[in-house]
Amino acid sequence: MPPPCVIETCKRKSRALCHCCSKNLCLDHLKDHNDLIHSQLNPLVDEINTLDNQISALNVDEIIDKCRQKLDKWRHDCYNIIDRFYEEKCQELQQHCVQQADQKRKKIHQLKLKTNELIQEQEATHDDIFSLKATINDIKRDVNQFEENGIIVDVHPLIINQNLVYLEEFTSNELDISTLSFPYRTIDCSNDDWPVLTSNNQVLLLDQYPNLCLFNKELTLLKQAPWKYDRIPDMWWPSTLNSFIIITNKNGVFLINENLTSIECIQTIEKKKWLSCTCSDASLFLTTSELGSAIFQFNLLSSFHFIIQWKSLQTCKNNELIHNIAYNNGTLALIVGHKFNEPVRIELRSSSTLDQLWSLLFGYNA
Repeated sequence: MPPPCVIETCKRKSRALCHCCSKNLCLDHLKDHNDLIHSQLNPLVDEINTLDNQISALNVDEIIDKCRQKLDKWRHDCYNIIDRFYEEKCQELQQHCVQQADQKRKKIHQLKLKTNELIQEQEATHDDIFSLKATINDIKRDVNQFEENGIIVDVHPLIINQNLVYLEEFTSNELDISTLSFPYRTIDCSNDDWPVLTSNNQVLLLDQYPNLCLFNKELTLLKQAPWKYDRIPDMWWPSTLNSFIIITNKNGVFLINENLTSIECIQTIEKKKWLSCTCSDASLFLTTSELGSAIFQFNLLSSFHFIIQWKSLQTCKNNELIHNIAYNNGTLALIVGHKFNEPVRIELRSSSTLDQLWSLLFGYNA
């Protein structure tokens, strides 16, 4: 006995099984079912035609130009790095040449004094004459070589690693955490506080209180410098300044060069309990470590002069804290929540107006 038709209002027995959806249908409803399936093809044809028209009208040159903007910025940044390195070496070269010339002047001056002394005393010997001639020849040869060759400048060709620029097709899921490899190098950060770090294209700066530590790309320690101020909640590398920015809870905001040889407190920024920082090409953004966190904006290109302050309710609720802030492409990403054991959210806001673009509940603050 065949089963009944699956259509509830139909009293007839089924005459066929639809293999695409495993339904038992009578002949009439089998035809209706088949017609319904085929009726969905025409809208798909329309969508395909629309896509075909879209790809035909696509201006590939405009897409290339838009994507090349990143390459152009990368080239510009690389040129800046090379220019800065060139200027440093030019200054170093000038210092070496001036020192070499001064040393030769001192030798000649000493030779003059000794010769004048022998002339005044009228007691020169053959050995004195021989010694003076030998010294004159040595200095003459040294001066001639310096005039002709200067100092040794040994340069190596700039080797471009092809992995510096990686091109791939854009996908909606840009990062799949499950595909990440296991760590192949680690740094021990066993201190009493959370590790704070930032990097530029060459080095990684890590706060290992009471020292600032500089690592290369292989995580080899290059240099460490003592940090005599209070704990560091955040730090950043603005490429515009070619220096690290370090914020503190009590002692203000500091500018540190990439060799850790110069530490300068930024006097135009008042001392507050700062918690996080980020930079655009033209501005420094700071958040305060307090409920109802405020956001301050300063001009990177004009000695960190104050631009604007956004207060609570504009930034977050009075009982909330901005745990972190990051800038990218005209937007600010904020991690906002209560202090402990409460859900936090990620907000994306305009960096010019602080208007909220979207918000996402993220998890819990430990």
